[in-house]
Amino acid sequence: MFIKSLKNSISSLKLAKKASLAIFKDSSFSSLISEHFSSELPKNLFVASNIYQPPKSVYLNILKDMLANSNYKPQQIQSVALKFQKILSLEIEQYTIERLLSNQTATHSSDFGGAYDIFPEDLTCEQCHTEFSMNYDEQKISVNITNTPTICTLWSQNRLVKNFAQIGNLVDNPFQYTSNSKGYFIFPINLTTIYNGNHSTNVALYENNTVLDNIAFMDISSWMDKIYFNRKTNTFDHLSCNAKTTNQQLFHENIGYIYEIGQFLYLNGLSISTEKFS
Repeated sequence: MFIKSLKNSISSLKLAKKASLAIFKDSSFSSLISEHFSSELPKNLFVASNIYQPPKSVYLNILKDMLANSNYKPQQIQSVALKFQKILSLEIEQYTIERLLSNQTATHSSDFGGAYDIFPEDLTCEQCHTEFSMNYDEQKISVNITNTPTICTLWSQNRLVKNFAQIGNLVDNPFQYTSNSKGYFIFPINLTTIYNGNHSTNVALYENNTVLDNIAFMDISSWMDKIYFNRKTNTFDHLSCNAKTTNQQLFHENIGYIYEIGQFLYLNGLSISTEKFS
């Protein structure tokens, strides 16, 4: 009975595969997809070049629909975009925490002492060797990490649990900002990455309305019309060469989706002012 059921399942899978292939070869379907991606939104070039639509592409698709709908004001689109980015950043935090609690490293490679990058600071095209770097601004800004997509470079299970136990309202010791908490705010993708004071700052993400001062401002707006997130390979690729950059795969795929949303806002003149994050 089990063998017969298994054969039926395999047969169904084969039929489903054939049906899927037929759909993607169908000219009407292809035309429909092309229409969807080449909607009248300005600067839609990045998503238009790729019909790969994993589940998390819904975030960007919703924002595109909102922009096409005149009932939504720019501030409302910005508000939704920022919340989507926050959801994605908290999922990264959860991913890292669960790995550490399971006695794994935060990443699949060695990351002793937190020596791994949440977001790549430099990219080089493998084909034309053009380099892309963050533009460091001497200006420091204040960031409310409760409202801002924020990722901490967690690396120690012991420190993670210890800080959860010792910091918080229930133990009458709410998180207090000190200069030990250091990070970067990456414009225009609205992402803050913490590289020092990671485990204590992580607690504040779940409890407090916390503002961090003296956060470094990093500008990657020059990337926006040149670098796109390749959803299939989880890499940042160079648009004009359609080639990967030399940096390894992103720490987490959500980094790419956060980038994609920030890129969408920037290319449509909807970037959020840094004053809104304090």
